[in-house]
Amino acid sequence: MNIQVANRKWYYPGLLGLAVIVFLTYQFISYRSLHREASQMKGAFQAPLAAMFDRTFIGEREPEGKSIPEAWLKKIHKAAPGDDWRAIESNSIRQLIMAKQSWNPGILAGSWVERGPSNIPGRIVDMEIDYSSDRIYAISDHGIVFRSVDLEGNNWTALNDQFPLGLGVASQLKVFSDGNIVASGWIKVDNYWGTYHSGDGGQSWQPSTGFSGRPITGIKRMAKQADSIYLFMQEYDPVNVSDYYMIYKSVDKGNSFTTFYQSSIPVGDGGRHTKSDLWVSNDAQDPNLYLMLEDSLFLVDKASGSRTFNGLVSNLPLEQGLLTGLTKNGHTELTAYIAVGGVGKFFSWNSTDQIWAYQGEMTDWWLALPFGPNSFTCSGASADTLYFGGLLTSKSSDRGATWTTMDLDPTGSYALYHGDVPKTYSAINPHTNKEEMYLGTDGGIYKLGENEHFNSMSIPGLNCTQIYKMVSRQSSSGEMFIGTQDNGYSHTSLGIDQPGVVDFTFQWGGDVSNAASGDGGNTFWLWWLGDGCNYMSGPDAVVSTWSPYDFNGGIPYWEAPIWVPAQYPDRCYTAGFLNNNSGNYLIRLQANTGTAATATQFSYNFEAAVGGKISAIAISPLDFNYFYVTTENGYFCYSTDGGNTWQSTLLSPSMYPRTILPSKMNLGEVWVGGSGYSNSPVFHTTDNGQSFSNYDTGMPACMAEAFATNEDESILFAATSIGPFACETSGSVWSVIAGTDAPIVQDMDVEYLTATKTARFATFARGVWDFQLMTTPTSQVNKQQTPLKVSPNPAREFITIETGDALNQRPFVIANAGGKVMLNGKFDADKKRVDISALPSGAYFVIPTGNKYKPVKFVKK
Repeated sequence: MNIQVANRKWYYPGLLGLAVIVFLTYQFISYRSLHREASQMKGAFQAPLAAMFDRTFIGEREPEGKSIPEAWLKKIHKAAPGDDWRAIESNSIRQLIMAKQSWNPGILAGSWVERGPSNIPGRIVDMEIDYSSDRIYAISDHGIVFRSVDLEGNNWTALNDQFPLGLGVASQLKVFSDGNIVASGWIKVDNYWGTYHSGDGGQSWQPSTGFSGRPITGIKRMAKQADSIYLFMQEYDPVNVSDYYMIYKSVDKGNSFTTFYQSSIPVGDGGRHTKSDLWVSNDAQDPNLYLMLEDSLFLVDKASGSRTFNGLVSNLPLEQGLLTGLTKNGHTELTAYIAVGGVGKFFSWNSTDQIWAYQGEMTDWWLALPFGPNSFTCSGASADTLYFGGLLTSKSSDRGATWTTMDLDPTGSYALYHGDVPKTYSAINPHTNKEEMYLGTDGGIYKLGENEHFNSMSIPGLNCTQIYKMVSRQSSSGEMFIGTQDNGYSHTSLGIDQPGVVDFTFQWGGDVSNAASGDGGNTFWLWWLGDGCNYMSGPDAVVSTWSPYDFNGGIPYWEAPIWVPAQYPDRCYTAGFLNNNSGNYLIRLQANTGTAATATQFSYNFEAAVGGKISAIAISPLDFNYFYVTTENGYFCYSTDGGNTWQSTLLSPSMYPRTILPSKMNLGEVWVGGSGYSNSPVFHTTDNGQSFSNYDTGMPACMAEAFATNEDESILFAATSIGPFACETSGSVWSVIAGTDAPIVQDMDVEYLTATKTARFATFARGVWDFQLMTTPTSQVNKQQTPLKVSPNPAREFITIETGDALNQRPFVIANAGGKVMLNGKFDADKKRVDISALPSGAYFVIPTGNKYKPVKFVKK
């Protein structure tokens, strides 16, 4: 991502630029890095019981393509020695799932609206087409399963917002024509490799049964043949101190599995499955499964589970392995991919000769390594045609002897479709008997057209956008500016004018990992990782740019800490060093119209003085001399002279602070949030940081990513790694506000929009969501629990309100989420039947008059 100074802008890089970017990125990224019904109500979701497993081998993952580096994830999810942050967070997520089923809005009542983007999809890691219903199914990088209404990719619906499944590119998905769905992968809520199935089209999910109970170190392949599923994985037996290759078989569409094949691994390292693969023939009459255990091919008899050694594939020390193939007219042809020294080599085999033959190789590093285990496939029409997904997609028409990078522009400089390809998928459409070729990419799903160009199948509605940070314009809250993972910077002015999910305009690509404004979104700063930034005065109006590389400097962060002060919105404060200095300093950028910003490095070396790099920055909106900084080793530092001298207070040695919010009402009052796995996720001070108190009542262990407050700071909102929270500051008790509508995914940012009384959340899996507060007077803060029940909920025509004696003869109103009274009535019996047929669909509240009781929410279908 080249920063271009003066009046030039960031653009999505060309192939050469892409190569440079990814090369630099891979210096920091481990290739084994980890990261992170339309007709039926989401509230009907049934949470499964927790899986009872020994949660080990967290670090063993399938090799991945470009993602958030594991080193960065480990740093920001800091916890005390011996505390497993993933296990702790998975338990917190399960608490939220259970809480959502009995959610009562209380005083913090409101309704959720999904805002989009409808046209900037994120990473899709697997997909399958059900031609019996003409629908496409896909699973995203964060375990959300989507379904289209047709084969054109229209009107996508998220099926499991309330229970995300597998994380990362190793997730796999299988669909049956009767609505059964099976998904496997690293299940975040279990902190474990697992398999889940749904028998009702994705409305509810249950863990599959029948596994050995031994720790799973990785699931490599889930393959479907007719109504059977085969699951190939690696397990570890701590009693016998041995690893095993396992194949499990399900004949009831993923509900239960039985052991089909097992073989011990003489020297197991937890990751041997990444060098192996299983291919199951497209012809159910084929008597064999084809099992490549590293460099050896075995034929496994489907009737008995016994294996026969067939031969060595390459006689080379492979680093990764993948297997694909095709059976036609009883003749099976296989192609194996192996990685050796970063070079991808291809070998062919057929059931007649049964001899492996070398075909060819790919040497360009951005093409030669698979983005994930789902990135290699054979054409459903011809075994000679292969598709391979790396950072771009390559095609071979001669069994891997030669390869062509697909769909470049006439100059060969950049991809017309989105790069980063976790999934290649070929299928024969039974309606036309023609092959259809699809890609799952970091920009959603693409289909290969007649002209050999890929066309998006994700728009509208495949909203799996992975947002880092956002800025909304307070004077026009429909204007939004978002920074995303790999989809760069996009913007819209339709945020509240167009109902529901809205379109965004894609502006520039890359990874925009931070965005901030000091003047309510009139101007804002965009940051591409730690590589540099643009200061913007409008959606595409660049005022000034800056890159540390032009000053022999470095901003050593994946997500650079930044702060834009309200007093000087044309300034941006960040952290790093200039002029080849060692250490870690506060850096001030002053925008200059039409040219590069002026950078000034402060003199205080936080790394030397406090022992850690800066992790978050803030400046009081009430007094510009009050500077605040946190460090990666858990210190809160404060200055009352504009950053010249500093004092420090230890928050927790096991915390990585991520965000600081100074009060806009009380000088010296500050909230700090960050990793909260061995300590409180939130700390609070009223004496300018001299002392802090835990501020976590009601908030499970998680990471606090961002804060926002309403007009009078009576409500504090928090975007966390497990979902959205709000706290009435008078009581200092947090409540999860996700309700039954907002997805349980990682929230990265939150803003409060005063004009519309809306808390806007940016997620790293499902785009932007607005929580529209129901207008509630401050005088109603200490209300009693309402002695009434509303049923059914959701409802279509009528609701029945059951009351106690305390409400007899008391008037009530039914208001919408904005506080507008829609119906009036009186409680004149123990059960009151109310006709709601004339109300539009949405969330409503039954509110007894008398300013004493809390409202009770119901949903009109």
